[in-house]
Amino acid sequence: MRLQHITFFIMFLAQLGYTQPDNLNSVLENKINSRTLTSYKVLDNGFILTETLEQIWENGNWLNVTRYSHFYDLSNINYLSTKETWDSTAWVFELQTWYTYDANGNTTEELSKIWDNGNWVNSVRLLNEYDVNQNIISETYQNWDAIDWINFERYLYTFTDNKLTEHLYQQWDGGNWTNDYRHQYTFSSNNLIEELYQTWGSGWVNEYRYQYTFSSNNLTEELYQTWQSGWLNSTLDLHTYDGNNNEIEIESKIWNGSEWVIEERFTNQYSNGNLMVVTLQEGWIDTIWSNIGLYTKYYNYNNSLIEYISQYWHSANGWINQQRWLLSYTTDNQLLDWTTQFWYSAQWENFSKLKSVFDNYGNQIIYAWEVWENSAWQNHVQLLFIYTLVSSVEEDLLNGFNYSLSQNHPNPFNPSTKISWQSPTGSHQTIKVFDVLGNEIATLIDEYKPAGSYEINFDASKLSSGVYFYQLKAGNYLETKKMILLR
Repeated sequence: MRLQHITFFIMFLAQLGYTQPDNLNSVLENKINSRTLTSYKVLDNGFILTETLEQIWENGNWLNVTRYSHFYDLSNINYLSTKETWDSTAWVFELQTWYTYDANGNTTEELSKIWDNGNWVNSVRLLNEYDVNQNIISETYQNWDAIDWINFERYLYTFTDNKLTEHLYQQWDGGNWTNDYRHQYTFSSNNLIEELYQTWGSGWVNEYRYQYTFSSNNLTEELYQTWQSGWLNSTLDLHTYDGNNNEIEIESKIWNGSEWVIEERFTNQYSNGNLMVVTLQEGWIDTIWSNIGLYTKYYNYNNSLIEYISQYWHSANGWINQQRWLLSYTTDNQLLDWTTQFWYSAQWENFSKLKSVFDNYGNQIIYAWEVWENSAWQNHVQLLFIYTLVSSVEEDLLNGFNYSLSQNHPNPFNPSTKISWQSPTGSHQTIKVFDVLGNEIATLIDEYKPAGSYEINFDASKLSSGVYFYQLKAGNYLETKKMILLR
């Protein structure tokens, strides 16, 4: 039941683009795309995301569902993300993804492993290649067959003058790459003027195409055609603009086999700040335009959308309210909550709410979905985000040279990792490794060390996967840290 709720939440977020105001789509993308969430080196405020926790509300309590942990190297680049599921008593490993980068920070490999009978087993691998302009030119997916990586599918991208001109999809037939479909893009200056979609038979076969016409860099015509022994017209959109290049009208036509027939149009009105405030949707019936829908937007002083109302036309009663979205923001203009309402019995009725909570540093720490039940907001699903502050070099210098034990690197590791520490004075120092039961596993250092910084390698090739602890003892100083061995 929990998985169904989480799946529905993710599907709900993914589908909002079809029903919600256009400028809100980007708000959701970072919530449902883990690759986006973990692609940052360091956030603008100096934090990095280290954990994402999914929970569902049941019987008056938040219950764990899934946990994502993100690990970083000494350059604060995400090299590993793990996924765990909650089995009602403990977290259980499910998936891990290892990331490899080139010198330009591009991801060249994403290696996914699944947890199987106490061990990590290769599952899927994505290999990326880039051109000299850092454009991605190939994405190759491979599956693990217990012995070696086997090609599965790939996407090839061709760029001309730094513009994407072809997107080719191929599948592996066991010995060769075979074509499946491709998109070809044609440009005039910086304007895309044609998009052609073809599938592979004994050769490339046309399926459909879009042709775009521009005037002063504004899209004025959008023609859609399908192929049946020749190009056949299907739909045509005509775009009109005002003196400020605001799109004021879109008129749609369909081809009836011999001529273009008007179908519908959207007319936009703008405020003085070139903000779209009203959109009127009309349909062409017989020889006149008839109202269909009316969409009204309101903005705050930052030009951020705060209210969006959808109405439909009733021939007898005029405009009837249908749906409304209410939005609020933090003082620094981050989306705080987004409430959806429907018109029912002559008043607006709450339906659902997307709600965010931020910490004092502007990091989003909660992203929740609430539903309106029994005249009150009820918890449903939430995502919790945990961040770590990346200390700057200046801060490290101000801290002075004190005893310290650093986090091992890499962590998690397989099979070896490095442990570093520093001491301000000479002393007898020990570093020991323990299991979760407190049993001593190994002694890495047990000797006098002068003041300085040190590093030692710990080889755990004979140990099983799990959590271990390493402890530094120097004079009266004692510090212990956790490390994870993942095989």
